[in-house]
Amino acid sequence: MRRLIWILIFGTISCIDPYIFDADEPIRMLSVEGFITTGEGPHEIRLSRVARYGPSFIGFNLPETRAAVLIKDDQGRVIELIESESGVYKLPGGFRGQIGNSYNLEIKLQNGKRYISRPEKLVSVPQVDSLSYRSVKTPTSNRFREEVGVQVTAYFQDPVEEENYYYWRPLESTFILVSEPDAEGTQGGTVASCCSRCFHKDVPKPANVITVGDSEFNGTYQNRLIAYVVDNGMRFKETYRLDILHLSLSQGAHMFLNLVNQQLSLTGSVFDPPPANIRGNMICLDDPDEQVLGYFFASDVQLLRVYIEQVNLEFYKIPQAFSPYDCREYLRLMDPLGRNPVRPPLLPTNPPDDWDP
Repeated sequence: MRRLIWILIFGTISCIDPYIFDADEPIRMLSVEGFITTGEGPHEIRLSRVARYGPSFIGFNLPETRAAVLIKDDQGRVIELIESESGVYKLPGGFRGQIGNSYNLEIKLQNGKRYISRPEKLVSVPQVDSLSYRSVKTPTSNRFREEVGVQVTAYFQDPVEEENYYYWRPLESTFILVSEPDAEGTQGGTVASCCSRCFHKDVPKPANVITVGDSEFNGTYQNRLIAYVVDNGMRFKETYRLDILHLSLSQGAHMFLNLVNQQLSLTGSVFDPPPANIRGNMICLDDPDEQVLGYFFASDVQLLRVYIEQVNLEFYKIPQAFSPYDCREYLRLMDPLGRNPVRPPLLPTNPPDDWDP
């Protein structure tokens, strides 16, 4: 009987054959991110390779290094970009785009492949007169919990008999991070003695792409929603400084960004359109059928800045008690297990030099 058991065990093991998985090398598409403006910059172009698995899944980006990158205009000017870090190519300091000029981006990779963008004409953007903000509540899938956020509205005059396209791009912003220090409390075995107010930088969430054409309001005075920032319980405990670029666009860039926003807005419901790769304005000269991700555009720009004060909000989210200790330690508290190989810095307690609420 014992012999029979051993035969059954080894017989079963010997019947298992290893499965050799032979995966095809994923197709890596060139991705181009960047634009130039009439502002002082910095102006940069990011090149990377994106792995595509199947018809729609996009993998991680790998920087495309040691490429020759040029920007040319219709006046014969040629500007060479310098690779400042892996895959990031910067224009020289002092560069500013000129209204009325057309620009295109040219790229030559290490393997000799050449890419070029269609020309983008830089048109002026009507100036924003003023900004306002208000808090709003939005229902969520949880009927017991509403999303709280702040909407920012811009006021401006759209020119008569001009075809205008607008894009509002939020920048990294700064807010006062407020904690409740407890002199008697301890953290990691040390007594916390400071501080209650720190200055923290933040990328506004959600990452909405807000762009609009004036086909329905040509020539009229506008009040347009240009930004929405979710209240996470920390951003609006005192003052949040939101910076936004007010940009002009070509029709092609507007259509591209609209499609990007549709993709970002997919919720996974049956009513969503199928995800797809969006073709930009970059062309491979050696293989016109090759798909290149991204869009190069040129814009006139106005920097907008608004200080959102909690005292002016009708309602806000109940603050998250992230810690009763030193607000300077906030970034380190967000990584309690030390997964980040570089120890995060302490947050500053002094405002930026240009802080002027």
